Amino acid sequence: MRTLSPKKAQYRVSEDGGKLWAFHGAYCNHMERIHTRAYSLDESTGEWIKHGVVLENGFWALNQPVKMRDGNWIMPGISAGPYSNKGTFPAAVAISHGGDFTKWDFVSISVHEGLEMWGESSIVVDGPNVLNIARYGAKPLALIAKSADFGRTWSTMGESNLPMTTSKPDAGLLSNGRSYLICTNAANNGGRRAPLTTAISEPDKEVFSKVFVIRQAEHSGPGESNPKASLSYPCATEHDGKLYVGFCNHGGRKGNLNSAEMGVIPIEKLK
Repeated sequence: MRTLSPKKAQYRVSEDGGKLWAFHGAYCNHMERIHTRAYSLDESTGEWIKHGVVLENGFWALNQPVKMRDGNWIMPGISAGPYSNKGTFPAAVAISHGGDFTKWDFVSISVHEGLEMWGESSIVVDGPNVLNIARYGAKPLALIAKSADFGRTWSTMGESNLPMTTSKPDAGLLSNGRSYLICTNAANNGGRRAPLTTAISEPDKEVFSKVFVIRQAEHSGPGESNPKASLSYPCATEHDGKLYVGFCNHGGRKGNLNSAEMGVIPIEKLK
C-alpha cells in the first residue's frame, strides 16, 4: 500500500468545530483500489492524526466538504481507476453522517451510455439543490448533473453548453448568492489549461453569465510566466469579503512538476 506522493496528492481540508481535517487520495500499486483517507490536526502537538480509509469505490476527494442544511456535509470527487480519457470514470459525491468525518456514504452519479469521461468534479450547494460540474474525457465541455435531495439521487450526467477545458473544476456559492466556477472556460481552446478563469452567475441564478480571467499563462505579476504554462487544479474559499484561489502552475514543465500560486479576488469585483 502506498499513498500518493505530495506532488500528486489531492489533499483537501475542512474546518469544523475548531478542528482541521484533510482528505487524501491514496491507492495500491499502479492506481489500483483508489480510496480516500482522513486525517485531523492535533493543534496541541502539530501532528496529523490518522483515521484510516473512510471511502472506497475509487473515490478520490477533489474539493473540501460543504455543510448542507440537513446537517450533513457533502464532498465532490471521482470514482476513479487507472487514468484514461477514453474510459468512463463517473463523478461522485460523499455524504457525511452528520458531523462525523470518519463515516461517509458514497454516491456515484450515473452517465449516459458510451459517455467517456474522467469525472473530476465540483459542486454548488444551494439548500437541498446540488449542482455537480465535471470534467469530460477528451472534449472541452462541462458535464453537469443535478440533485434536489441533498445529493442522495441525481439526474443522469450529460453535456452542458459551457466550454471548459479537460481539467478539474472548482465551484461554489458565494455569500452574495452568486455561483462561481473556476477552470479554463474558453471556446476553441482544446485541452489547454490557460487562462485560469472564473465564471459567475447572477444572484440566486443557476446560469453562468460572465467569465473573468484570473490569470494568463504569461503575465508580469507574481508567479511563473510561461506561454505554455498550465494553470490548473484550483481550490477556492471565501473569507472576509475575498475569494482565495489556490492553483498549480507547471511553468511549461512536464511530469506534474508544479509550483503553487494563489489569487485573491475581492467578492465585490465578481459581479
